[in-house]
Amino acid sequence: MSDEKGRTIISLEDLLAQADLLKRQIDELQKLQAELLDSLSAIKSAKDALEELKNPQKEMYLSGDKRNFLMLKTSQVSIDKVLVYLGLSYYAEVTPDVAVKILSERENELNASLQEVNKRLTESANAYAQIAEILNSIQAQQQKGG
Repeated sequence: MSDEKGRTIISLEDLLAQADLLKRQIDELQKLQAELLDSLSAIKSAKDALEELKNPQKEMYLSGDKRNFLMLKTSQVSIDKVLVYLGLSYYAEVTPDVAVKILSERENELNASLQEVNKRLTESANAYAQIAEILNSIQAQQQKGG
């Protein structure tokens, strides 16, 4: 709806609904951001492990899980092939160098996705802040007048 000056008029209910929608969108984007950061961390760990394995040592410790609750003590590990995750439950048996290349490509894709999520998150947070400012202004006017 518009007034005679061409300004858009929005009901308080619509404004509250928009704020609620933005809040849910922000929550979902934050979850997605955390998942992307977790995946990037896992890829970095995988690449670091491959680098460690390129230089065989008498003894080394490998993490059995991503939080290091289990460490595996190994001796004289030499790797010719590794399994690298391709997505959709598919793995490929490749050389460590090819695995690093595949992981780096995935890392680049995830970084691009993270940038897009961060951009959308910033836009949503700014829109939410604007609506919150309007709602606070309305509340202050009601307290003064009523």
